[in-house]
Amino acid sequence: MAKGEQTRARTVARFLEAGAEVFAERGFHAATMAEICSRAGLSRGAFYSNFDGKESLFLALFEQHAAAQLDAVASAFENAPDLAGAIAAAVHAAVADAEAERRWFLISTEFTIYAARNSDAARLLNEHDARVRRRLATTIARFTSGDDSAEPTDDDLATARFTIALYEGAHLGALVDNNTDRARLTLLEFLPMAIQRSRTDQE
Repeated sequence: MAKGEQTRARTVARFLEAGAEVFAERGFHAATMAEICSRAGLSRGAFYSNFDGKESLFLALFEQHAAAQLDAVASAFENAPDLAGAIAAAVHAAVADAEAERRWFLISTEFTIYAARNSDAARLLNEHDARVRRRLATTIARFTSGDDSAEPTDDDLATARFTIALYEGAHLGALVDNNTDRARLTLLEFLPMAIQRSRTDQE
């Protein structure tokens, strides 16, 4: 990586870290560019050299979070005996840091509501979600077929959509539950069985 690229990568990383902290503390709406730049220790000009605005920073955080989670899921799939076992292992890998995941769902839910009222943000969020579903579906397809070059079928894409919906629903339901870890894990324990049943019903 060239020196200029290294510098830019460090700058982007600092803004992502600062944005995650400020969004978590203040929420998407209340967070200001001044706070984010101050937390990053960088100028507003440096911010706009790398991001179009607060939305693009948030979407970059979405991409970063999804990439980390999908890497954990792919690793969990490697040694699983069957699809249900793979999904169970993947769920536990995804919630390894339960408090961080709870915080992420708190701030991402706010952005989703914002996108529901903003067509440009909705389009970008839908594009992001489609990429996440595609990557998860590809992981599922390659696991079930035993072929590392397999492309996802419609059933794989439906399984990915169903898995993500149940996973997100479990976290959303736990946001206001006093016993958050237990409530979340109780729901997630049903996920592998539900996924296996959904695929059986489609066959």
